[in-house]
Amino acid sequence: MMQRWGSDAIRFMKDASEYGSYYEELSKELLPYIPCDGHICDAGCGLGYLANELAKYSKQVTALDVSDAAINALKARKTRQNLLARCEDIFKLTERFDAMIFCYFGKTSEILSLAKKLCKGNAIVIKRDCAEHLFSIGEVKRKKHSVERIADVLQEWKIPFEQKQLRMEMGQPFRTFDDAIRFFELYNKSDQPIEANAVQQRLVNTDDPSFPLYLPSLRKMEMIVFSAKDL
Repeated sequence: MMQRWGSDAIRFMKDASEYGSYYEELSKELLPYIPCDGHICDAGCGLGYLANELAKYSKQVTALDVSDAAINALKARKTRQNLLARCEDIFKLTERFDAMIFCYFGKTSEILSLAKKLCKGNAIVIKRDCAEHLFSIGEVKRKKHSVERIADVLQEWKIPFEQKQLRMEMGQPFRTFDDAIRFFELYNKSDQPIEANAVQQRLVNTDDPSFPLYLPSLRKMEMIVFSAKDL
C-alpha cells in the first residue's frame, strides 16, 4: 500500500528518521553494492532520508517519489548538493542509473521490469520480513513482504543474487503523550480501541527532554541484490 503523506505522517516520520541511526546503518549495508562514482536512484524515496545518506558515498543520487508532499518535505530540508529530489512517476522514466534501490517499494514484477529498463548495475531490494503490524494497539497479522518471490524468479531464470536478513531499530519518539495517541489513531489497524492505558504500556521513558517518550520498534527486513545486466 502506498504511504499517505499527510502532515502528521510527515512530522512523525521526520522525528523518527532524525532521532536514531536507522538510515545511517541501512546505508552502510548498501555500500558494498553501489558505485561511489555513479548515479544512484532511490525508487519511492518518501522523505529521502536513505537517499541523503547514500549521497555521502555516491557521486549523484536521484530520489524519486510520486507524492508532492513527500518531495516538498525533502526539498525543505538541508540535504547534500549531489542529491536531486524529483516528484515523478518512475514507471514513465527512460533514463538509466548505475544502481537502483527499491526499499519497501514495488511488487516483484514491477521491480524486475524497472531494473531491466532503468538499471545498468546492481538492483537492491529491501522488504519487510515480518507479518505483524507493529504500530497497532491490538494484534494484526498481514502478508509478509518477503523477497522470496523475487528470489524464486531469479533462481528460475538462473540469475545469481545475494540475500541477507537485516535487523535495525526504527522506533517512534514522541514530544508529548498526545502525540503518541495521535500516532496510534493514524496507524492502528486493529479493532482494539485506542485507550490511554494501552498506549502507555507500549511506551518507554527517555532522558531526552525533546522526546520524553519512545515507542520501540525493531525493523525486520530482508535484502536481495542482483545485477540488472543479467535480466
